[in-house]
Amino acid sequence: MVGLLGDLDLDDEHVTIGLEDSLEEAAHRLIDVPGGVLVVLDDGGQPRGLIRPDHLLREVLKGKALRSSVCRDVMLSDVLRMPVDTPLDEVVAVIDQRQPDAVVGVDDEGVFLGWFSPADLASARAKVKLLRSLDRARS
Repeated sequence: MVGLLGDLDLDDEHVTIGLEDSLEEAAHRLIDVPGGVLVVLDDGGQPRGLIRPDHLLREVLKGKALRSSVCRDVMLSDVLRMPVDTPLDEVVAVIDQRQPDAVVGVDDEGVFLGWFSPADLASARAKVKLLRSLDRARS
């Protein structure tokens, strides 16, 4: 068994924000999570998008009005929602095939539970590789 998505710490490296929150608020929240991202949630807690620091800076450079522009209008919206009980090898395979903007762990109702960061992906790949090599050695 290679472990499950929910076995990882998905509650770090991000903060959440709402669809209608301003980009000014997005900037304030990103300052509080260096190296992290904003996961954009709807009112029901469903993940709808992602805003990375570099993405927000591009919008600033384009002249977006931070107080009047909202997250919904600038977020990256290709979010792969994976149930937290999904085996890590399946998560890695789907990510490699689909190449989404973001991967998030969700519960059975699709409610956001955490962000699967690039660091989490690297850790999952290493774990999958190690466990597969151990399985081959036992065979």
